[in-house]
Parts: sequence; structure tokens; C-alpha cells
Amino acid sequence: MTQQGTDVSWALRDLVESIPEIRFALVASSDGKAITSFGAEDPDDVDRFAAVVAGLQALAQPVAEQFARPGGPLGQLRLAMIEVDGGHLFVVRAGVETYLGVLAREGLDQGLLGHQMRDLARRMGELLGTTPRLEEHSG
Repeated sequence: MTQQGTDVSWALRDLVESIPEIRFALVASSDGKAITSFGAEDPDDVDRFAAVVAGLQALAQPVAEQFARPGGPLGQLRLAMIEVDGGHLFVVRAGVETYLGVLAREGLDQGLLGHQMRDLARRMGELLGTTPRLEEHSG
């Protein structure tokens, strides 16, 4: 389901199909709109999950900013995870104001999924747009 922008649903499909515990994955904007998704059986789940992803990143961002280096750029969300009875929610930054979210069942290799999500987010960032890197000036 692609609603706007570049179609990265193929990447989500590859991720979901590579790890059997994943229920579904999506890319959402920071304002809670689903950009694309794969694996959800109910369209209402996609909208609800997009809102949760946006909310989680909004809650995590002030924490990331607390770890910013003095004089450096603001900290950015790298990975947020919620573990509940029955599963996990993972969120990583995927581009400018876009986030990759994965909902998975228990029994998941969390480290493997986190690694694959960060790798996928880097690749998706090239398609979705990334925040320009600040140049470092030497003394």
C-alpha cells in the first residue's frame, strides 16, 4: 500500500518475509501518516500503527536530544523498542521525518531485527530523503 512518494514496499516485503516472527512493517511520517506498508491484514491496523510509530518517535526524540554532544547537532532517534506480552514494536528513523516501524511476535531475535532495520533504514533514507550531514570543521 503506497500512499505517496517513492515506493519502498518491496523493501518492507523482503524484511517481513525474511523473519517469520514479523507481523507487519510500515514506513510512517512523523505526523502519523502511513507512507507504505507490507503484511497488515486490516487497513485500520496500518493507520493505527502509523499513529503509534509517530507517537513513539515523538516521545523518544527529547531523550535523544539529551544525549546530543555540546555544540553538535541535535541527537536523533536510532532505535526505539517496546516489548509487551505477545510481541515487540521497533521504530527506527528512515529519512527526513520518516520512520520504519515493525510489529513482531515473541520469539524474535531482537538483535538481528534491529540490525536489519537499521541497514534497511539507511538504504531507504537514500530513496526517501535524508537530513544533510553537517560538515565538521577542523580547528
